Amino acid sequence: MKGLDVKYASPRGPVRALVLAAVAITGMCAPGAETPHGFSYAGTAADWIGGASLPRVIEDNAHFTRTAREWTSPDGRLTLRSTHTAYKAFPVDEHLPELICRGTNATGIVEDFRSVDSVLPGKSFVLRALKGTKATERDFEAVHYRLGKGGGLDESCTLATDEGRSSAEWMPWWHLDFEDGSGLVYAIGWSGAWRADFRADGDSLRLTAGMLKTRFRLLPGEVLRQPSVLVFRRDAKTSTRAMQTLIHRFMVAEKAPRDAEGNLVRAILPITVGGGNKTPEMMLKVLDWAKRNDLPFDCLWVDAGWNGPAHSPDLISNCGNMWWHFVGNWNFNPTVHPDGNLAKVSEAAHAAGMRFLLWVEPERCRVRSRSELLKTHREFFLPRHEEGKDDPDVLNLNLGDPAACDSAIETISRLVRENDLDIYRQDFNLNPLPIWQGNDGPDRQGVTEAKYVAGLYRLWDTLRRRFPKLLIDNCASGGRRLDFEAVSRSHSYCRTDYAIGLGGPSQITDVQNATLNILPYQPFQGSETRPAHFFDDYGFFSSVGPGSVFTPSDWNAGIVRNPFTDEQTAWFKETFVAADRMRPFFEGDFYPLVDVEPPRPLPNWYFRRTILPDERRWCAYQMHRPDQDAGFVLAFRRLDAEEHALDVELGGIREDGAYEVETYHGATESVSGGDLRRRRIELRSPRSFRLFFYRLKGQSDQKAKCKKKG
Repeated sequence: MKGLDVKYASPRGPVRALVLAAVAITGMCAPGAETPHGFSYAGTAADWIGGASLPRVIEDNAHFTRTAREWTSPDGRLTLRSTHTAYKAFPVDEHLPELICRGTNATGIVEDFRSVDSVLPGKSFVLRALKGTKATERDFEAVHYRLGKGGGLDESCTLATDEGRSSAEWMPWWHLDFEDGSGLVYAIGWSGAWRADFRADGDSLRLTAGMLKTRFRLLPGEVLRQPSVLVFRRDAKTSTRAMQTLIHRFMVAEKAPRDAEGNLVRAILPITVGGGNKTPEMMLKVLDWAKRNDLPFDCLWVDAGWNGPAHSPDLISNCGNMWWHFVGNWNFNPTVHPDGNLAKVSEAAHAAGMRFLLWVEPERCRVRSRSELLKTHREFFLPRHEEGKDDPDVLNLNLGDPAACDSAIETISRLVRENDLDIYRQDFNLNPLPIWQGNDGPDRQGVTEAKYVAGLYRLWDTLRRRFPKLLIDNCASGGRRLDFEAVSRSHSYCRTDYAIGLGGPSQITDVQNATLNILPYQPFQGSETRPAHFFDDYGFFSSVGPGSVFTPSDWNAGIVRNPFTDEQTAWFKETFVAADRMRPFFEGDFYPLVDVEPPRPLPNWYFRRTILPDERRWCAYQMHRPDQDAGFVLAFRRLDAEEHALDVELGGIREDGAYEVETYHGATESVSGGDLRRRRIELRSPRSFRLFFYRLKGQSDQKAKCKKKG
């Protein structure tokens, strides 16, 4: 491996640790069994899955081979079906387990089902994890553990969600590094609650991962999906930075949403209006401002507040002061939207060359919303039994009930058709875990959640089949469902609610970390640009990602109440044109130019400018389009970073080529490929940044064209 270019001789080459299909699975089956799963059945270890049916090929194409195997319990009541996907261009395996009751009688008790149950040889390991989002300044920070026996090592570690949303506490990805420099990367595909346990015994590490708690019997005809797993194999020649590049490349190539023709669904650059606080006339005024000033937005986004019975909300703030009162009632508020839809606004957006987005929160319902569905089908909603006391005000639509899921599908389909939606934004401002757990019986623990998560995927998959050009924007209180199953079906344009509204240095660091640390796992994401002040380029470009969100009313109710000045409008145009120019490169290769490391400890006396440890170092990354021989580099010297220079080695650069380099607010120069590849970035002042675009001479710096898969 040379520099940061990601190359490997064979995607199926030998790696030190394991190929999951040939590892000893402790407490489950003998070495050589072609499944990584483990559990107990009817009170004993399910060692009967050592003998399986022959693999059945489900699909074999240029990208992967997908096979399925089945194991049946000695009593004939339980079948485990494990679907294995081997990717041909990447060192990646995927496993999806499902439990099936095919007989006329219920199964015995399935307990402690583990989608991953592996023993990895070695005396010490490094576990690299990322925090999820809780809408705090510590979102997406790196956390590292050294695992082993003795010598100050941790003997055990547990990562677990504390909500029913997959990335609320931890990102559902983790890296294990081995003593010889190789490693494995795991990801859990589960948009609910999960846990991963790591325990060292001196000569090996036992890794188990799956749902938070399972103890259930299956009823006749029942199928329960369990968390899927991705496993990436990293050889010792592949650096941890290069692995981030490879993971991002895999997620774009194999997991990012595509349209019916197989083209990548490109990221959006939206301008946002609230739903209830903006009348259609106000929405059109925002649209006219963007069009009249030739701003590059390609999506008009209508956010929360448009729905509910007749009421008069605050018409100035972004989503109004009452939007959360009426979730569950998905009729348009006739006081603000007398037409009963937004067809006129959608038509105007399309005429302006923009896509049209509408916010909905179908999984949550408030009793006060006067929801017709709640009146006619109360059984579609899960009762609340938290701490033994019913809370009837906020209810959770049970997507695990096929009829309830169908109702959500039809409600959203109606909104798509009547408003000619291009993008459906699904929010979920509720922790459903205690509701799910409260609706499980003693011998059905985990069943409500398992059926619910499968219903969520059915909802999204049905919408994508029914409307092949529809993009799903997955919010969930801002970035709380970023597991790979959700990512494969959606983009996420609010990766943390901490970025909403004007804040201080902590907001800026938070959005920088979001881009640098989670871009490999969530390639198409976005963020509000409001952490910046007017004319604050550092704050603005800290917020820029594949999609950059602009909400005028957050900027002191701009346009609607306080029109932007010509100078402010010119600044918005300059910065968003640059963000639009950056956008196509996010479809290419991601190269981190600094390591994703835990925050450095702060001494007690260290309170110069901020108490955030990450402010003491640089943030920098590169996006590169190999098909265009072009890209950009973005680097930030943070508030308390003492070093004034950063030496970087860029990826994808032709050493023998000649490049044109254009610095934002700076000069354009010609440089050799060798000089560009190894470059020093100097920033003399703290809280400063450098953005430059480059292209091989003779290549045009054009808008990216989405490539067909295969």
